[in-house]
Amino acid sequence: MKFFLSKYLILSMIVSVNIYAQKMDSLIAYKTGLCLNYFNVDEFLKIFESRNYTKEQIITFASNMAWHGNDKYGNELAKKCIAKNDSITAGNWHAYSVQNTKNGNYSEAIYGLENSLAIAPQEMEGYYGWVLLYYYRDYQRALLHLNHYDSHTPNAVDAPVGENIHFLKGLCYYQLNQYEKSIEEFNINATFELKSFGKKNVNAYIYFYIARNYEKLNNLKLAETYYKKAIKTAQFPVEANYYLGMMYKYKKDNRTKAMTHFLYAYHFLQDGYKQQDIYVELFDEVYLSQIDEEFEY
Repeated sequence: MKFFLSKYLILSMIVSVNIYAQKMDSLIAYKTGLCLNYFNVDEFLKIFESRNYTKEQIITFASNMAWHGNDKYGNELAKKCIAKNDSITAGNWHAYSVQNTKNGNYSEAIYGLENSLAIAPQEMEGYYGWVLLYYYRDYQRALLHLNHYDSHTPNAVDAPVGENIHFLKGLCYYQLNQYEKSIEEFNINATFELKSFGKKNVNAYIYFYIARNYEKLNNLKLAETYYKKAIKTAQFPVEANYYLGMMYKYKKDNRTKAMTHFLYAYHFLQDGYKQQDIYVELFDEVYLSQIDEEFEY
């Protein structure tokens, strides 16, 4: 009895801390997960509710538990909280899906995304398309949602998760081997950025992916033009240098030019400059091992 009581006091002290104190939130969620060896989620939820925590606070707390590897308990806590509230928003389900996507719990993440989409399709569909593209590699479904999302605002340029929607659609078509359509989307993106931000501030990866498309179409002249355009526009053009080098070596049989571009890519990459994401491998991402292999021949 004394042992149980001491654990209960520890639990109460943990959840009594204001979880809006962001620097403490993650640590507290981790320590709370340790206590679940002695308590179940229902007991946690009762204590949260007795202290008048909002559903947003509880779901945030549950996400932090999942971030620390307590997926089972975090998801259970979030679901029980959602089930007990009538005023659940698309944002609540979105929050539930995010950490599950990052942790690789894809069935749970899709479950959350589908629920968020059912509540607020115009709000969530852009994000849904974005996450289907990058995390799930479901290009057909991603394109379906991105096109539908884009249709709601025909006179505006949308930017799901901060990325131009034409760039995202261009990537979808590129991965679906529909290269002409991909080039069309990237050109729309380029026109918008030139008008909005000026020549010096255009996203160089637009030109890089136009080059990739032209190379896939075996139009090596235009591919070369756009690789060089990407190199000129980017501050650290790792990918454009590497793939231009590959094209020179294997399709134009010009090893001298190829080695020049491999060296540029190698030096930039050694300094840590390239497009990358901590959760997923990006399209046409370049690694040092790939360049090292080219130096061996």
